[in-house]
Amino acid sequence: MRYLDLFSGIGGFALGFNRAGWVFDKHYYSEVDKYAEQIYKRHFPEAIGLGDIRNIRGADLGKVDLVTFGFPCQDLSLAGKRMGLGGGKKRFVL
Repeated sequence: MRYLDLFSGIGGFALGFNRAGWVFDKHYYSEVDKYAEQIYKRHFPEAIGLGDIRNIRGADLGKVDLVTFGFPCQDLSLAGKRMGLGGGKKRFVL
């Protein structure tokens, strides 16, 4: 199975699958926070880091069987901006 973990943080989804016994033939992840990525690579050294999601092209990955994505937690995290659920509204213009 080929797995893509977007906005992966430190790998909560991947860790859950790992503990449930799932094995991936290919394991890709996308994260831009350098500290989160360091932890992710420590837990999943075989995973292939793709960097910023804006630079990922699906055609380059081939078939992917499972895609997960994390909730953008920067505004909710104690380590983040602590702006709460409304914090993202200030960054996005529709």
